[in-house]
Amino acid sequence: MPDTYDTVRSILTSTFRVPEEEIRPERTLEQLDLDSLALAELVLVVHERLGVKISSEHVSRTTTLARVVGHLDALCAGGTGAVAPS
Repeated sequence: MPDTYDTVRSILTSTFRVPEEEIRPERTLEQLDLDSLALAELVLVVHERLGVKISSEHVSRTTTLARVVGHLDALCAGGTGAVAPS
């Protein structure tokens, strides 16, 4: 989780201007002020950075950062980069 978490934290701070002190695993994406458009952009940026495509069902405003990172770790460990269609 640390490498993926650091990558997602970097995306949140650089792309979405979320203050680093607000980023904690238990925070939801809504608490980090990401709206639906930002969530769509997050999916694209994660795909560019990590090479995996996460479906929108795993990235909702009520999803915690820890769940997003856990799902990304599972996708990266699988090595296929494929997920169920969104």
